[in-house]
Amino acid sequence: MKIYMVGDNGPEHNRVRSLHRTYECAFREWNKLRLELLEKAKSFLNGDRYEKMWKEIVDNLSCEDPEKIDNYPHDTPYIREYELQK
Repeated sequence: MKIYMVGDNGPEHNRVRSLHRTYECAFREWNKLRLELLEKAKSFLNGDRYEKMWKEIVDNLSCEDPEKIDNYPHDTPYIREYELQK
């Protein structure tokens, strides 16, 4: 039996958000997490000296493919598949 773990990681953390029996459910939760991170990043777009960094983070989190998204070293949502042993 497979399970799918949804979370986000960065250089100093790895947070597990949820576990799912199907990829479809995991994908919905992954997308929800991605959109939360994206909205948080957008809130920092205010024209200061870090504007370029936050724009890059927003661009990275705009990727809708869990296999291709890359926001390192900042929070990056993921889906990981595991096979359960009996």
